[in-house]
Amino acid sequence: MSVHVPRIRTSSPLALVVKEHRDKFALTQEQLAADLNVDVRTLRRWESGETVLNDMRELRRIAMLLGVAPERLGIANAAYSALTIEHIDETMQYIWNLIDLARGYEAVALVERLVNDLGTQLTCEDPAILRKLAETLHLAGYVKSMVTRANEASAPLHYYREMEKVARILQDDTLLNIALTYEGDMHSRNGALDKAITYLEAARDTTPNADSAARGNGIQLLGRAYLRAQRLSDFEQAMQQAEELSYLVNPQSSSTRGQYSLGTVYEEYGRSYIHLGQTQQALDYLDLAEAHLSRTMHWRILIMTARAMALVHDGDFKSGVNLAVESAQLCRDHGTIRLMERIYGVQHYLEQLTREIGQVGAVLRDTLDGPIEY
Repeated sequence: MSVHVPRIRTSSPLALVVKEHRDKFALTQEQLAADLNVDVRTLRRWESGETVLNDMRELRRIAMLLGVAPERLGIANAAYSALTIEHIDETMQYIWNLIDLARGYEAVALVERLVNDLGTQLTCEDPAILRKLAETLHLAGYVKSMVTRANEASAPLHYYREMEKVARILQDDTLLNIALTYEGDMHSRNGALDKAITYLEAARDTTPNADSAARGNGIQLLGRAYLRAQRLSDFEQAMQQAEELSYLVNPQSSSTRGQYSLGTVYEEYGRSYIHLGQTQQALDYLDLAEAHLSRTMHWRILIMTARAMALVHDGDFKSGVNLAVESAQLCRDHGTIRLMERIYGVQHYLEQLTREIGQVGAVLRDTLDGPIEY
């Protein structure tokens, strides 16, 4: 008499990696299938082990998009070649998409892997690969700046410095402008305003052939630095130039990858007018910004944090604090830690206001508690 022994389905390397990635970042099968540009039924068969993928090219693509070593998917070192321009472009676009979705924790793990792989591969000064390295360093700096506090700007600053070196080798004004701009912005985050303005002005003045997107982005951030330095006339002039240049830019194809547009200029105006005490004007500009920015989670959180600041400064404490609490939770969930600085600013403003009210109230209380003269 024969006994039927059920076949035990063993997990493939791909099944393990896919399940691990979904668990780590709390993704549904539908979300990850969309990320990998495959049908959800295909992903389910991979994860269950029902289908074993043997296409080395496809496995390499999945490894890049998940930020894992190809060896983890069973690809031996000898079985895969150096990164191609196509691979690099696809991975960078995937990471920029993660930024739009405010999935910062995934983006930072993936971009660090990409920078490392490119650095390992770079054995000659191939202009095409050097350009991709510069673009990847731009992306890495941006991602790192989003997932770190202001006092942790050294990590993104490193990437922008490396980008500057590559841009100078390529003699590319657009890449150099972007590198100098964000080096200046990182110094501004650290409170080194004089140094920040030096870099931002260098980006403006020494890269005459940079494209409109890079120049506009740099001038917008220069305007921010001028405001912090209380150089109000310079701030107004810079922001006017940034707004004019934004009309020349297509955010979907610009060198700043959509991080500079008319919508970002309006948002910058909005936050600036908060600090200038003109909260109604700030709220009006934030409305304009929201209307012009794409409706992604990244921009949603950006506008929410700015609006929370404006409402609190306008005296609508209940609405402002409620929005600040919601924004802070979204920042934590999505890894947009840089935007948490705005919520800390709201807290500090409220604490300062409380102290001032307490001091004034104490004077009145002492008067009322004093002796009554007849």
